[in-house]
Amino acid sequence: MNRRSLLLAAGAVGVTTAVGGAAAAIAATDPEHGRPARPMLTWELVGGFVPAGWTALRAPRLVAYDDGVLIADAAKRMRIGQSEVRSLRNHATTVLRDPANGRRRPGAPMIADLPSTVFTARANGRRFSLSFEGLEETRRDRAYPTPAYSLLDHLTQLRDRVSGTGSAFHPDAIRAVVVLLDAAQPTTAVPPWPIGVPVPRFRKDEFLTQLDLRDRQARALMRAVPHPEQPQWPVFKLPDGRRAQLNWRFLLPHE
Repeated sequence: MNRRSLLLAAGAVGVTTAVGGAAAAIAATDPEHGRPARPMLTWELVGGFVPAGWTALRAPRLVAYDDGVLIADAAKRMRIGQSEVRSLRNHATTVLRDPANGRRRPGAPMIADLPSTVFTARANGRRFSLSFEGLEETRRDRAYPTPAYSLLDHLTQLRDRVSGTGSAFHPDAIRAVVVLLDAAQPTTAVPPWPIGVPVPRFRKDEFLTQLDLRDRQARALMRAVPHPEQPQWPVFKLPDGRRAQLNWRFLLPHE
């Protein structure tokens, strides 16, 4: 089995996406310019051995905006006060401005195919970012300095609060990932590509693409695929006869 077939098979049975329920979303905005604000802080997972399409659908675990809006997993949102925003910013920048906090302990065990945790903070026009391979998985081995795990704990507590008590994040804006199925796979009856959703374009030898949709087009896809968290991705027939599976997640205000 080649790598593409392996990724497609994994994507068909094991990919999930967290989404929120039907509720009005809050948009973090720049009060001076009236445009989507840049994140003050992000906690992301990147890399690792994952199925086809997972990377594009993997939302940040937590995003914090200057106005106090927190969004967890592109699924739940809540607002915190400005004193807590300042505390969060100060903690994050103190940890992330020191490169030593991102250095692994010599001799710390290495685990293959783990994603990296990336923390990024913005303060006073400057950007600070550090990447930690397998941060959560290596806690018991103390692979990284204590401040890295302290920041992880701080953000985990916030993410748990948002997930547990926040309201649904449900904008009319989504990111869809479309994966072509191998033509050699057995053919089954599938519905046609959803009306009102742009037909994806694939470059030569490309089998995966993404669509960022808003407003009417986003709502059309959400009607066709109302529950993207299901592990079995829905399959549709494209106008040219090829079959493709897709999934989606909500877009964040800055995306």
